[in-house]
Amino acid sequence: MRIIIVLLGILWYRKSQESLPLFIAAAFGLFGISHDAPFLGFKVPLTIPLIIIRTLVYLLVIYALVMHLKTSMIEKEARQAWVDFYQEESRQPSPEWEGQGQKK
Repeated sequence: MRIIIVLLGILWYRKSQESLPLFIAAAFGLFGISHDAPFLGFKVPLTIPLIIIRTLVYLLVIYALVMHLKTSMIEKEARQAWVDFYQEESRQPSPEWEGQGQKK
C-alpha cells in the first residue's frame, strides 16, 4: 500500500507541480523504509538511524501541513480581497454621496 501512495504522490506532483503530494510521498516512502528495516534484520544495527528517520518524517509531515495551510490561507485572503474589490466597484453611489459631490 505504501508503494501505491508513493507512486500516486509522485504522479500527482508531476501533474499539478504542488509540493504537498511530493511531501506525502516522501513521508510514506521514508516510513516504509523505517518500518521494513526490522523485518529485514536491520533493527539492532540501525536503531539510532531509524529513530532519526522517523523523527525527520514527522517533521516533514508537520512542515508540509503548515506550508499547505499557509498557502491555502493566502489564497483564501486573496480571493476574498478580489470579491470585496468587485463588490465595491459594482456598488452604485448613494444619493447622499452624489449630493456631496455636487456641493463642491
